[in-house]
Amino acid sequence: MKSLTRFLWTLCLAAALNAQTSLSSNPLAQFSQSLEELTSTVSPAVVQVQVSAWVTGEGARGEVWSPGSVVGSGVIVDPSGYIITNEHVVHNARRVRVMLTPVDSSAGAALVPPGTRTLLEATVVGVHAPTDLALLKVEASGLPTLPIYEGEPVRPGQLVIAVGSPAGLDNTVTLGMVSAVGRQPHPDAPMVYIQTDAAISPGSSGGPLLDVEGKVVGINTFILDNSGTSQGLSFAVPAAVVKGVYDQLRNHGSVRSSRIGIYVQTITVDLARGLGLGRDYGIVISDIAPGSPAERAGLKVRDVILEMDGAPVETVPWFAAAMHLHDSGAPLELTVLRRAKTLSFRLPVVPVETSAYGDSGLNPERDSIPRLGVVGKNVDSTVHMGLRSSHGVYVAAWLAGAIPGESQVEPGDVIVSLNDAAIISVSQLGERLEALTPNEPAVLQVERGAGYFFVTLDVD
Repeated sequence: MKSLTRFLWTLCLAAALNAQTSLSSNPLAQFSQSLEELTSTVSPAVVQVQVSAWVTGEGARGEVWSPGSVVGSGVIVDPSGYIITNEHVVHNARRVRVMLTPVDSSAGAALVPPGTRTLLEATVVGVHAPTDLALLKVEASGLPTLPIYEGEPVRPGQLVIAVGSPAGLDNTVTLGMVSAVGRQPHPDAPMVYIQTDAAISPGSSGGPLLDVEGKVVGINTFILDNSGTSQGLSFAVPAAVVKGVYDQLRNHGSVRSSRIGIYVQTITVDLARGLGLGRDYGIVISDIAPGSPAERAGLKVRDVILEMDGAPVETVPWFAAAMHLHDSGAPLELTVLRRAKTLSFRLPVVPVETSAYGDSGLNPERDSIPRLGVVGKNVDSTVHMGLRSSHGVYVAAWLAGAIPGESQVEPGDVIVSLNDAAIISVSQLGERLEALTPNEPAVLQVERGAGYFFVTLDVD
């Protein structure tokens, strides 16, 4: 019996040694095992983001808002429950939940029991639409995390993996490489992205792009394909941008930056020839806001920006990043080329910050006007341009279920009065409409196109 036992142990040991020898002599097997181990390590820190939101669609008479759902992805970056995702995933959210990924019990202690999923309510700490990033928070502790990469920028050819929930299929892992860096959707875009051929699809948004050490080198954001599925053209927000936005959203709930009141665009050969610029590369001032620090300092449209704070400026993204990083309490030093002359300016900057989440934009739950079947927005500086009215309610969209013809107002109208009483806000208009009694005359004055019109309402 002892001899048989010894024989069996010898066979097991030989098999194990043979497997190790086979693995060590097979680079592909080693590579596969490394990917398996990496996937097992990073997956628990990737979550599915489930959002109940107001979604838009096109109706016969314009844009329609209705309740809907969105699925995206996110990555846990702090064990106390901070999660990074995309802004477009939580846009117009009414409720946000995250689904945790259980840890394989064979690889260590399980976060949740294998085969189950835990849903946690999440709050939106803040969003930054220009970078399409958002920060969520769940009430938890000891969660698995992934570090945001802070080393040298990734390089073309570098292997990466994407983890997310394409089409709602949670914990999906794809492999690819960095195809290009510093990629812009168009020449004047202020953002640059990492391009990769790692497959992502709708639902992958907000998930991490990881290097072979499991560090977050980017946040998967969009694809270029009309079919809505990945064709090897996937784009991620670089880790350096993610880290900067994350720190500000966590500390302030918003992202702070500086402005001087200019708009810039990329110089092309044709643009340089047509405008008679001093060089055919770099960036040129295309517009200056009236009353801005730039106008007061004497900057002009067609000035070519050479340097900011002593550093060369050659691209729109570089300019945007420099303005974002500039200390709002310090003056900005700018060197420009105007025809054949080099001029230097020293001008103050205006500190700006993104609005706290929920403080701006349309909120159909808050801004709906059921009696008219529309969603409205107060006329303010964000919608006033091009309007004759200085006050009123801008009709932004239809509510789902609104019956065509029941209301004579339509998207694009500005409601300025009800029964000759001025309207200044959505809430005021809603209250006055609800206060109307059956068969009471009701006449709205609206701005439509270039003129004003009267619209009657049937009060049931």
